[in-house]
Amino acid sequence: MGKRTDFTILDKIETVLKPGTVLEGTLKFHAPLKICGHFRGIIESEAVLYIDSTAYIEADISTRVAVVSGTVHGNITASEKIEILPGSRISGDLKAARIKIADGVEFEGKCKMVRDPETIDIFSAGVERLKEIARTS
Repeated sequence: MGKRTDFTILDKIETVLKPGTVLEGTLKFHAPLKICGHFRGIIESEAVLYIDSTAYIEADISTRVAVVSGTVHGNITASEKIEILPGSRISGDLKAARIKIADGVEFEGKCKMVRDPETIDIFSAGVERLKEIARTS
């Protein structure tokens, strides 16, 4: 699978869009997916998305976990984590609870770390903190 990441779930990927594949549209999936080809459009999922070093993506991405090793032009939002591996090229904003960017990444955009509202104790977080959370969600 090339470069390793701390997500063992990547070993369970059964669906792969092979190099040379060119797709356009809205891509929705429920199991871990690896893209090695070219995709343009919108990607929406609650699963793990692995973008291989051979992939070229022109899309806004919304997923649970995104692991990028290739090229992405578009925003990436992940409910859990975004991991950008060495050699990746990203042009777009990143938004997730956890973001990991390796050395050797070309990145142009903004990073926004968001906290899961489910983990906030509303009784101990002051009013100002609750307002701040509401603005960032």
